[in-house]
Amino acid sequence: MIARRPGQGLPTQAHTWSDLKAAYRFFGNPKIEPGAIGGPHRAWTRRQCAAHPVVLCVHDGSDLQAARIPGNQYVQQSSLALTPEGRVIGLLEQRWYARVRTPPGETQEQRQTRWRESDVWPDAVGAIGTPGPGCRLIHVADRAADDVRFMRACGKTRTGFVVRARFDRRLKHQESKVWQHMASRAPAGTLAINIGAQRRGPGQKPRRAREARVQVRFGTLELRRPGRDSQPQTPGALKVQAVYVHEIDPPKEVEPVDWMVLTSEKVESFQDACVVVGYYQARWVIEEWHRCLKEGCALEESQVDEVGDLKRLAAVLSIVAVRMLALRDLADQERCGTNADDPLVLKASVPESWILVVAGLFGEDPATLTPRQFWRNIARQGGWIGRTADGRPGWKTIWRGWYDVTQMVRGAELTVEQHRCFA
Repeated sequence: MIARRPGQGLPTQAHTWSDLKAAYRFFGNPKIEPGAIGGPHRAWTRRQCAAHPVVLCVHDGSDLQAARIPGNQYVQQSSLALTPEGRVIGLLEQRWYARVRTPPGETQEQRQTRWRESDVWPDAVGAIGTPGPGCRLIHVADRAADDVRFMRACGKTRTGFVVRARFDRRLKHQESKVWQHMASRAPAGTLAINIGAQRRGPGQKPRRAREARVQVRFGTLELRRPGRDSQPQTPGALKVQAVYVHEIDPPKEVEPVDWMVLTSEKVESFQDACVVVGYYQARWVIEEWHRCLKEGCALEESQVDEVGDLKRLAAVLSIVAVRMLALRDLADQERCGTNADDPLVLKASVPESWILVVAGLFGEDPATLTPRQFWRNIARQGGWIGRTADGRPGWKTIWRGWYDVTQMVRGAELTVEQHRCFA
């Protein structure tokens, strides 16, 4: 019901009054734990991961809010499994929490004894645990996860990590700190990387997509144990590999690329360093997933007025957003390779009725329709023109086309059912 009309409200998504009442009872039932809703999907994702020698687990948090629940009091923390090329597999972990306000006058010792928002990163690693044999799981996160406890949690679960540094830490047996030490090393090579577009908050300029030319340096670091570490039994220093990416001659009025990426993975050559940079760049896929969830599935436009109801709705829509992102990947040559132009891949992934309708809309042969053509036709139905400079279709455009096609498929299926009844 929801997957067919993901950008619409519940009254539009429900076929009948009884369906709508059932949906309201489900999302408003306090006995249903939001985390339990995605349990079968997460179990399925783990099984899919077993088929890949390397899986990236990309972590990110996002404000959880709706039209009648304003503000940024709650956070949704999600962990998305990807292939190294950035193709979506599914969700591995998801949780929700209320933002923690630091009590006035709280001491450092008191702070160490309570749950903190920074605990969400090692907690997620621990909940995901150790993958099955034959699969190397690498946790990827942005600067918010730059925490020694996160890195140690990866070591305990025999998983890897790639995290962008936020803190300029002191080094063992070194007078310099991380940035100074790495900047003093000779560049191993240069690399062209694509910087994705990003929407900013109110009053801030959006970041435009561009290509950046960067120098790459790498080396081994021993990070001193933080002076306020609450785990005195742990080793005093943590050995990591660092990949320093610094932009050459950045354009004016843009924030230059300056990434210090810390990793547990082997970095012995320029090629190894480039692999790690690619892993970190795959993190942007989860930002696309968030856009799909909020813009395409219209989570923030929901009219629910209870936080528990919103969490349950978010749990369902999160899986819908995974499905939509996976469908888009089918049409992406870079992520899916030649499969993007293989009609058999589309037939294995999409119901025949959908293929017939989407092909018929633009006079194409259903037998030869490819994943790329399927996705583009849905976007065109939503108003995407597809000129060279247009770029990828946005999620709102996709949802308009998806909704139209859903109605057409439903009409075609009803016609077939009527013919069977009167035959």
